[in-house]
Amino acid sequence: MGAEVLGSVMLWGLLAGCAQSPATPGTASGGAQGASGGASATGGSPGTGGSSPGTGGTPGFVLGAGGPFPFPQNKKPGACTLTTVSNATSAVQAAYDYWKSNFVTASGAAPGLRVRRPGNQDDTVSEGIGYGMIAAVYLADRGTFDGLWSYAQAHFDTHGLMTWHLNAGGSVIDAGSASDGDLDISWALVMASNQWSSATYLNAAKTMINAIISSSVGPDGMLKPGDGWGGTPLTNPSYFSPAYFRVFAAVSGDTNWTGPILDRNYAILAAVTGADGLVPDWTNNQSVLNQGNLMGSLYDNSHYGYDACRTPWRIAMDYCFNGEPRALAYLTKIGAFFNAAGAANIGDEYSLSGTQTMGNKNMAFIGPAGVSGMAAAHQSLVDGAFMYGATNNGNDTAYFPQSLRVLSMLMMSGNFVDFSKPR
Repeated sequence: MGAEVLGSVMLWGLLAGCAQSPATPGTASGGAQGASGGASATGGSPGTGGSSPGTGGTPGFVLGAGGPFPFPQNKKPGACTLTTVSNATSAVQAAYDYWKSNFVTASGAAPGLRVRRPGNQDDTVSEGIGYGMIAAVYLADRGTFDGLWSYAQAHFDTHGLMTWHLNAGGSVIDAGSASDGDLDISWALVMASNQWSSATYLNAAKTMINAIISSSVGPDGMLKPGDGWGGTPLTNPSYFSPAYFRVFAAVSGDTNWTGPILDRNYAILAAVTGADGLVPDWTNNQSVLNQGNLMGSLYDNSHYGYDACRTPWRIAMDYCFNGEPRALAYLTKIGAFFNAAGAANIGDEYSLSGTQTMGNKNMAFIGPAGVSGMAAAHQSLVDGAFMYGATNNGNDTAYFPQSLRVLSMLMMSGNFVDFSKPR
């Protein structure tokens, strides 16, 4: 049964499922409906207990430190490499401009702006708002940032988190929040507080960060899919954003982010990572690879698909910004796998044993794969993925691949930066 049908059958039915049939990524959103992709982060607060050894530390968060941060930054992140493709800055700007002109609209967004998904009845998901706010803060586009943030606030639920699925007019399709969207929005707000030296953004970020830990984190530290999941055993590895968690600890003063929450989700990631670094779209809290059906097979735990494809990008932030050894262990596997394939040959779905199950090509998979090469010292993978994003729209004309195109190209060019780190 297609994702479009399932999403209306069950509350949260497609929180991170493909908004389309996976076989046609060029015609729909191509990605997790409540999922959202990545961002950068900062070192964890010293003395936070479970924070991994050897990682950098942020003693506290200083509003406006080092800002403003005009585009481009072109900053090499730690031990990671950047693309050597020429004219990278102009390629990133062009990708952002294309994304903005095709997917950002004021129609149905009063107040503000929203990110639309033309292939899904022009709906909006919190994932897209998070992606857009992140891209806008790094491109120093305050008008777009504020417009998207206004829309998000107008659609908060009773927990103070954004409702994840709305129609073209702003009415609720599926209630509740999506953790990845909330995490990305919070990260964007923290970055904006330094980009534009705004205590208003910072205070809003603190409020959201506290709401996430109250409503979307399990008692064992596992990141839940959202605030409407109660005691669910489900988690989505591609929502895990460890670099964010370090900054959230510094901003909120809550060291659980760099203690049990960080450690629990790294343990889940390690348990479900196959020999090639491929992880499933969904897993359960027992962290057992190939553990059988999850809620009647609504949540795919047997493929590296349109949720899991974001994982390398999210985990790479923690190595590139913080030197996290657990991140490097994961990236070493998946970077080698995609480097052997070559960027131009990366398809849009794999079995967990490494067999390509679909042959379509787009930046939802190629972009994050390229980011993994930054940490694993695979320059040809980084450059090949960046060049694909710079020159090939092809199947990338849909909302989801285009969004990850922008974010991964920002990262590979040194423009996805942790603004909270000392300059």
